[in-house]
Amino acid sequence: MNDTLDQDTPGYFDSAYRNYDTQNPPSKLQHYLDVIRARLRVPQPRLLDVGCGRGLFLRHAHDKHSDWDLYGIDAAAEGVTETANLVPQAAISRGRADSMPFRPESFDVVTAWDLLEHVPDPNLALYEMVRCLRTGGLMGMVVPVYDGITGPLIRALDRDPTHVHKKSRKFWTDLLDTRLDRVEWHGIYRYMISKSRYVHRPTRRLRETAPAILITAFKD
Repeated sequence: MNDTLDQDTPGYFDSAYRNYDTQNPPSKLQHYLDVIRARLRVPQPRLLDVGCGRGLFLRHAHDKHSDWDLYGIDAAAEGVTETANLVPQAAISRGRADSMPFRPESFDVVTAWDLLEHVPDPNLALYEMVRCLRTGGLMGMVVPVYDGITGPLIRALDRDPTHVHKKSRKFWTDLLDTRLDRVEWHGIYRYMISKSRYVHRPTRRLRETAPAILITAFKD
């Protein structure tokens, strides 16, 4: 799911993301899916999930929309194997976000949930994702942010060593605006309360102070 650790190491996800399943509850995955579905311009999209991890979003998308054409790519060999087993209906590839093996304009939707903060060059990764997106296609992304009143607290609470880019919400919205036509963005309050409980609350009213943001944009 990122390019800062050795993705060939056995147990990579258990080491880097010990609470992976808890941090990806169905309500969170459904929110992502609802945001994408509300903006679709085609009824049966070809969707690529970049940094698909262990495949939970792709499985949820298939469970809700079995007629969608689903693809995933991840840099971690472990993630590719797990996703392929979890979602055999999807086409899963191993590769980096900054050099993906897909032809230009291959997908109607490209998603990047908590990916760009991990990659060495987010601008190059975004270029690759836009290259793979068809004209009129939709991109959805989530990134953590570290500015605003709560910025110092969020930075102190974030113990994830794979977060190599701890940027502001303006940094990410400006970056996206260089290549796409932004639709909207909103905030997400999220935190591990315990090993078995994860809070995930989208917000538009408090988006300027939320610790993460979700952005959608079209390639027009």
